[in-house]
Amino acid sequence: PPLAEETVTMTVMFAEYQSHVGDQDALKLTAAGTVQETGQVVAKELRVRLHTPELTLMLLAPAVVGQETPIQVVFQNPLPEALTGTTLRMEGAGIACHKPMLL
Repeated sequence: PPLAEETVTMTVMFAEYQSHVGDQDALKLTAAGTVQETGQVVAKELRVRLHTPELTLMLLAPAVVGQETPIQVVFQNPLPEALTGTTLRMEGAGIACHKPMLL
């Protein structure tokens, strides 16, 4: 009815959008409808940023210029499946090379 408001709830499962995300960290949701009397299309888009897991970094020994420094990286996989082909890259000011680590 005119001026009426209705709320519709939808659940999007990871399996439904998993193959479409790739390296992106966002989903674009679009709702669209047509006004029956006029044929006018009404649409609204919303970009939803996906939360990435937090990383905890800890130095395991004092950091000394010119020497290797062991670092512990801890994170939790929030997905309902195992991670495969995952790499962890450490880089920063003064680091001469990127050191990828396959997880």
